[in-house]
Amino acid sequence: MQSKTMAITGLMCLLFLFCMLTMTESAEAQSADQKMATREGLAEADIDRDRLPGRLELGLVIGSIIAMIGVVKYV
Repeated sequence: MQSKTMAITGLMCLLFLFCMLTMTESAEAQSADQKMATREGLAEADIDRDRLPGRLELGLVIGSIIAMIGVVKYV
């Protein structure tokens, strides 16, 4: 029973990792980091709404976390 739980938990973690890796584009993330590194002071930082995660991405992250907790707790 415990090995089945661990296997399901591992699969959920791999699914979560896959979703997170496929949603980010390294070139955009790197250019955003470079822009932030060249700026001085946090008060001048502007929030670019186009680079923020959307509702679907946030929902997937939160749903994945809730599903992993449910699997570990009830299976």
